[in-house]
Amino acid sequence: MLKYDRTFIIAEAGINHNGDIEIAKKLITAAKECGVDAIKFQSFKTDELIMENPPGTKHDLFKDQNGKSLFDMLVDSEMSDDNFMKLAEFAKKEGIILFNSVFGRRSLDVAVKMGVPLFKVASCDLNNHYLLKMVAKTKKPVIFSVGMGDMKEIKEAVKILEKGGIKEIGILHCTALYPPTASDLNLQAIGILKKAFPKNTIGYSDHTPGIFVSVSTIPLGAKIIEKHFTLDKNMSGLDQARSIDPAELKQMVKEIRYLEKAVNLNEKNIVISKSEKDMRQFMRRSIVADKAIDKGAKITEDMLGVKRPGTGLSSSEMDKVVGKRAKRNLLRNTIIKHSDLER
Repeated sequence: MLKYDRTFIIAEAGINHNGDIEIAKKLITAAKECGVDAIKFQSFKTDELIMENPPGTKHDLFKDQNGKSLFDMLVDSEMSDDNFMKLAEFAKKEGIILFNSVFGRRSLDVAVKMGVPLFKVASCDLNNHYLLKMVAKTKKPVIFSVGMGDMKEIKEAVKILEKGGIKEIGILHCTALYPPTASDLNLQAIGILKKAFPKNTIGYSDHTPGIFVSVSTIPLGAKIIEKHFTLDKNMSGLDQARSIDPAELKQMVKEIRYLEKAVNLNEKNIVISKSEKDMRQFMRRSIVADKAIDKGAKITEDMLGVKRPGTGLSSSEMDKVVGKRAKRNLLRNTIIKHSDLER
């Protein structure tokens, strides 16, 4: 599932359906049309995730323009279990992978009943060993984000999943700010994660506006890209305004597919494409007789030129030609070969 020969692109629909199954279906269809590999929703039970009036926290930062609390917004965005089952069937007919972020036993049970092929664990649960152990029991591939986490916590999460029998693990670098500034992104962490976890698939979960940063992580080695997706940024909801719309998602997929062909062709050596080899033969130059050279004459540098095409001896072999005698009469502009020279 995660060992793709190309970038695994996830449209993170999250809760941008606002609890409406018809909006969720439109998100699935739009994601499929944009060319992503998968669409992901968040299956949660609000009272399993947060307290209604948590003391001493910053949940008030997430109040909407009407002052509605995060708890109430999440309640409004819950999708029923029956509708999630219907969405799983709908995605199957549409021909796109659908899976869920899970946040507790009840939401995991829903995702299992849906038959999703993999699971996502959000950054907030990186240190939630209770949840990680439950997810590990499914034996299905797991992707988790590492926002707000350190290397110790990431290693612990991988260890728990591997010990539980998970064979495929995706680790997404992430900055858990909405949105982060450029100085918050720490994109070199992608390379650090690749070195630290060579057996796992490393990617990026992007909370920045637009598509630039997601696309730019491809040369850094990201093999999974997750990006928040909405039908309309002007819709009500917690994540709509900080998501990308179908036009942007389609463009992001196009740019990622282009860029992934341009990098990582061979990580151990410089690779010359076949087309460039053809161009090299035309553009580079060969050693030629710049004037007529008689058979038996000792060749001097002033008798030679270096001209296109590059089908003969290159100028780097000039010292192998100067001082030799011509084995035959050479007309001006003859491309000189080793067989034209006496040994």
